[in-house]
Amino acid sequence: MARLKYWVWLSCVTGVRPIVKYRLARTMGGPEKIFFAGQDELMEAEPLLQKAEAEKLADKSMERPSKALAFCEENGISVLTFQDADYPDRLRHIPDPPVVLYVWGKLPPIDDRAVIAVVGTRHASPYGLKMAGVMGRDLAQGGAIVASGLAVGCDSAAMEAALRAGGLSIGVLGTAIDEVYPARNRPLFEAVKAQGALVSEYPPGARTFPMDFRQRNRIITGLSLGVVVVEAPRHSGTRSTADHALEQNRDVFAVPGNADAPGSAGCNELIAQGAMPVTGGAAVLRAYSTRTDLFPQEPAEIHIKKEIDKPKDIVYIDVTEEPPPDPDRWKLLPEDQQKIMAALIRPGMLADELIQASGLAAPEALAALTMLQLAGHVTQDGSRRYSRKQDK
Repeated sequence: MARLKYWVWLSCVTGVRPIVKYRLARTMGGPEKIFFAGQDELMEAEPLLQKAEAEKLADKSMERPSKALAFCEENGISVLTFQDADYPDRLRHIPDPPVVLYVWGKLPPIDDRAVIAVVGTRHASPYGLKMAGVMGRDLAQGGAIVASGLAVGCDSAAMEAALRAGGLSIGVLGTAIDEVYPARNRPLFEAVKAQGALVSEYPPGARTFPMDFRQRNRIITGLSLGVVVVEAPRHSGTRSTADHALEQNRDVFAVPGNADAPGSAGCNELIAQGAMPVTGGAAVLRAYSTRTDLFPQEPAEIHIKKEIDKPKDIVYIDVTEEPPPDPDRWKLLPEDQQKIMAALIRPGMLADELIQASGLAAPEALAALTMLQLAGHVTQDGSRRYSRKQDK
């Protein structure tokens, strides 16, 4: 813990480029040496370090790092440094890995699995949202781990579809690990946390800036084997993600769009430059068909979740046309969701009531509620009261 506080201190320093933090830590042998070094020593150790950055590193206050560490301990957030054995090896080998990775949830076995990023514009068209959902669903059902930035638009559509399919997920934040942005995505953040992990290079309470969202794109690609660009204008943050992928020698896939659609200009350009055109997750997975080691033999729950995509004549989906269900009706749902459905005995119940009645811990109960909303079994009104869909 004594050494960890210096890593957290380094991650708390704003105004210093990630590549400079990484190179300094590697050259000087760790953050303690950076902490106790003077500006001249730092400038001599790292040619890329600018004077303004050296001045930022002169702030030796431990107030913010101490608060961040305490928050992490209280909330079960893991703090991985790039020297730790648990730090993802794929990410460690990009040119500018984050010196610290904050992980909220359970980080999947990234180095042993096919992690595929699905990204796209925030200003997605109906076509873009549809294709992002197709990609997220297909990849999750095929055993891949879906990574994304959790922005509105294509990112959220892909992640929601992956979660519905029962897949593991990784949400890479461009904000502090404890900040939900945009706020309306909180249910999705909670679901990702429960069924995978949220990750960020920014500690709890950190102030972040618009440019930090582009910085996080290198982490999305660094964790992944390949990146699927669903919809992207020619000049956009999504296109910058593809550029990071190419720099990191990752595979790039792109969903083609109409030639005159501004939102597809970036994708069409990527295809012209050699990206593989794809119209579904199966085409992406075929690129790794010889790497059977990257896929679990029996993806957890995927055989159950696939049923969601079948027509509504399946009796357990079309809950609006059925009488109030008995417990057996929900036996195909995960256990935590079954407990929520059993506890939801009347319309308009509060989350606190459901947490108490279900016997689940608050994070598990909230995540289960989110998944039930995504699947269409539960609704939430403006006062945050929950009802079974047919009881609404």
